[in-house]
Amino acid sequence: MKILLVNPYIYDFTAYDLWLRPLGLLYIAAVLKKYTACELYWLDTLDRFQQGAYPAGDKRAKKTKPDGRGKYHREAVEKPVIYRETPRSYARYGIPFKTFSEKLNKIPSVDIILVTSLMTYWIDGMKITIDTLKRRFPSAKIVMGGVLPTLVPEDILKNHMDVDYLIKGYGENKILEFIKEHGGGVYSYPDFSDIDTIPYPAVEFLSNKDVLPLMTSRGCPFHCTYCASDILNPRFLERSADKVLEEIYFLHDTYATRDFVIFDDALLINKQKRFLKVFQKVSETLDVHFHTPNGLHAGEIDRETAETFFKSGFKMMRLSFESTRSEILSMSSDKVTVRQMKTAVENLEAAGYKRKDIDVYLLFGVPGQRLEDIEEALAFVKGLGVTPHLSYFSPVPGTIDFIDLQKSGVLSTPVNLYETNKIYFVYNKSGFSFEEVKHIKDQAAVLQML
Repeated sequence: MKILLVNPYIYDFTAYDLWLRPLGLLYIAAVLKKYTACELYWLDTLDRFQQGAYPAGDKRAKKTKPDGRGKYHREAVEKPVIYRETPRSYARYGIPFKTFSEKLNKIPSVDIILVTSLMTYWIDGMKITIDTLKRRFPSAKIVMGGVLPTLVPEDILKNHMDVDYLIKGYGENKILEFIKEHGGGVYSYPDFSDIDTIPYPAVEFLSNKDVLPLMTSRGCPFHCTYCASDILNPRFLERSADKVLEEIYFLHDTYATRDFVIFDDALLINKQKRFLKVFQKVSETLDVHFHTPNGLHAGEIDRETAETFFKSGFKMMRLSFESTRSEILSMSSDKVTVRQMKTAVENLEAAGYKRKDIDVYLLFGVPGQRLEDIEEALAFVKGLGVTPHLSYFSPVPGTIDFIDLQKSGVLSTPVNLYETNKIYFVYNKSGFSFEEVKHIKDQAAVLQML
């Protein structure tokens, strides 16, 4: 049996490669390699380091930062009708479509195509990817996994794209059952409920191994009203410190990897048994760097934790704060108070970080937020001397906030996936005028340059 694994295009108002890697798909590939007789093929439209990722003369190709971040190739496309009044351009992000077609033509006929998904509003990217795959491999069964099938009802998805099967939730066990049911050879069926039994992600499929993804846990024990982590991950699962260390050493020794990107939603929870054990050991044995594009829980950053971050090579420090307003903080399970944020910054500075190099996520456009709320939060961040990053609110299907917005009539029922786009929502559904959105964006931009 031949299987093609695909990471699809992004269609959006904006997209930037902040070390975005299809980690779930890499885990599925690893399971298929280890436990089946299938022949695997890989195509990642968002891999900026593959041959043909940029057309000749595209200046974005030369703007990759030393740590691996950079701009995708971008091609302007027509906006969906619902976005016509949103004052931002719309584009396809990823390798040139010609490159995509050429790579597909080099792949022999396949039996099954596995397509992953992430943002619920990247449906146009999913659709053009799947339609192209259908034309190239008309007899192949297309299976979608990832975020979309887990959060969105099947009939809504089927209205947008022509897929044959959907896999909801964790795919490691389910994909083996699916392969067996469709005539593929499966060697065994491990119990992946123990997260330590899942094989390392198949990073050999990535073009650039200088920067590789790392997971130390899945999910989050908090229940923020705007977040779907507890829907996507019904249980908070933690890898053992020994297994995480083993993987870091393996990747470093095998690929000479010196930059690792951690996608955990709750890296610092139970830090004594996982975070501190792993990274204090790393600080003693390796000269590497770590990056945390997901927000860190500032309330967990005591002096020991801050020193561990600094000594073990954490470069990008992004803290989750959300707001200074108590009503909005309660929506995020009161993860961090104003006092805790101040203490976290003080501890990080004492450990060796410069305040301007500490980033803080602030929610913008969240239901019930007033203009003065976000202005106050920006002023607080300015007072701390750290760098603000606006985190645009996106209504995620299944979350408490999403359901409330549907009940109040702000969002459509049944769900319109285009309405879940964060840029569209802030401009059109948050209650802020276009002028107010521009005002806040300009304020944040000024603070980022200070």
